[in-house]
Amino acid sequence: MEFAAFCALYRTRYLQYAHSRLADLPTADVAVRTAFAQLAEQWDQALRSPHTNAYAWRLLNRHISALEGAADDAGGEAARPKGHGVGRSLLPDHTNETRILHQDLGIPFVEATEMMGHVSPRPR
Repeated sequence: MEFAAFCALYRTRYLQYAHSRLADLPTADVAVRTAFAQLAEQWDQALRSPHTNAYAWRLLNRHISALEGAADDAGGEAARPKGHGVGRSLLPDHTNETRILHQDLGIPFVEATEMMGHVSPRPR
């Protein structure tokens, strides 16, 4: 039940993020479905991790990166629509991810960082 709630809460956002990095929506959907399938198999381990969201986010990004690599190997980089994909940035991965979620997709910063499993500093 907890896993189903997690999927319901994050599926749409994960799909938006994956679509922003991959060439098309069907490929993004494959990345999200595959990540959730793997997360289902590892759910107990994810719950025991320091932060379940970070665990799930790493799985998602692994699957997106694998599909990006497959598209690059097949010459998909040139065919990718302009504005999609992180590209070869010098920024740390989490900075690119935050930029995509917050600036490109309009997700509030606190929600974006929580979704990625980063703990936001709280004002004192």
